Amino acid sequence: MRKIVVEAERYENPEELQEYLQDLFGFPGYYGKNLDALYDALAEIDEKTQIIISTQVTDEENLGEYGERLLEVFEAAAQDNDNLKVKITK
Repeated sequence: MRKIVVEAERYENPEELQEYLQDLFGFPGYYGKNLDALYDALAEIDEKTQIIISTQVTDEENLGEYGERLLEVFEAAAQDNDNLKVKITK
């Protein structure tokens, strides 16, 4: 199983975070760099993958509300793609 640790709490704006996610996951150049595109890309993952992400991403010093939506996208993608497992840590 592939394991990916998302260190999203290092970012304070969505643009930098999306660049990081594209590099981290190896998404193609046409990746849309928004939450809808993230969901679509995660839905296409075809190998068993565990994604680990911290709730710190939702802290106001980090991404705040965008971080909350990010976690929702990861959880929704995991529900719809049997190859994904998401572990949210504190």
